[in-house]
Amino acid sequence: MHRRILRSPLSIATLSVAACGVVLASASPLAPIVGAAPAQTATTPDAAALVRTAVERIGGGSWAAIKSFETIATVKSAVGEARVEFRFVAPDARQLVQVMPGGRGVLEMGVVGGVAWMGEPGRARAIDPKVAEEMSGGGDLQTLVHSLDTRFEKFEATGKTTLDGREAWRVSMSPKASGAAPAAGQRWTVYLDAANSTILGIDIPAPPKDRVPDAPEQGGQVIRFRDWQSVEVPAGRKADRMLGFRTATIESGGIKTELVYTKVAVDTLEKGAIAPPAKIDAAR
Repeated sequence: MHRRILRSPLSIATLSVAACGVVLASASPLAPIVGAAPAQTATTPDAAALVRTAVERIGGGSWAAIKSFETIATVKSAVGEARVEFRFVAPDARQLVQVMPGGRGVLEMGVVGGVAWMGEPGRARAIDPKVAEEMSGGGDLQTLVHSLDTRFEKFEATGKTTLDGREAWRVSMSPKASGAAPAAGQRWTVYLDAANSTILGIDIPAPPKDRVPDAPEQGGQVIRFRDWQSVEVPAGRKADRMLGFRTATIESGGIKTELVYTKVAVDTLEKGAIAPPAKIDAAR
């Protein structure tokens, strides 16, 4: 969530809990363009300005100064309820914990500096830090939404629509290029309330079939956000307009999953709150 951790290729696949029914597509820069955007007219606002206003409404630059971030969400799907926890402590400590439906196992992945690990708590093994770096590009949907203005480009307003009874601007955008991969081939869509700039949802196109040989075909995803509230902050401090949504629904391939956030907190974790398992740290 900290702006300094958002420079890696855009991917929220680290939230992917296949066993829970949550599989968020990573933003492959090779996915096909979804439709052609019509030319802007005098009545069409500047799309980049729309996105900047929407991000500013939920805290904007205040997120650049945070020292820690934590979310806890219940994942509700056809296979039961699961739990996803994501934590970040500046400058480089991240941890993702997934509790499978019905308590059928816990998976943890973390990275602190150049040390990374994954596995069940108490039985984790060291992994390549590059694998864990996926978390620096996502972590959870909160991270994605608060960085729309910095992680995307080529914004185009493609008209208005109605979402949950609210008039909304539809804005097409491309993930920024990273490394050798160009971002020109893929476009996402974000929906912004025309009355107050609330971020209502995001549509993610399906990745190309040949991106990963022999991998199951993935469809596009429709994500909607509701119930924006102030984030939790330490006692005595104001949230400074920093907002987080408390409910998100994800639909893909006819499967619907709901995330209900019980915690969205900023600067409530102490430095050192995330540390490698003792046996992995000792093996360095």
